[in-house]
Amino acid sequence: MKTINRTSITITPKQPYIDWANSFEDAEKYDTPHATTILIPDKYDEFNYENYLKKVFIIIFEEELESWMVDPNNWPKKRTYKIFKKWFEVICSDMTWDYGVGDIEHDEY
Repeated sequence: MKTINRTSITITPKQPYIDWANSFEDAEKYDTPHATTILIPDKYDEFNYENYLKKVFIIIFEEELESWMVDPNNWPKKRTYKIFKKWFEVICSDMTWDYGVGDIEHDEY
């Protein structure tokens, strides 16, 4: 077991996201909670991770929206940091452990 030289933030939807996801008649209902964990530079920790989050929140916000509804015309028009924080819970973990075996592989998206 090894630590990773990254800080992780976990993003989980709050009720406004769930309500938005459930507003589409032709989509299945959002009823299974999910979380997204993102590794960020380890110079950010539980005390200052929001400095980084404020730089990249729009990317995260749009990835979360796209994970449910691909067409950006169906996304909320206002996507500010304040709205992001209303729609998502963000938890910071300054210690990330690697319990896996073998090298970590990266895929570009």
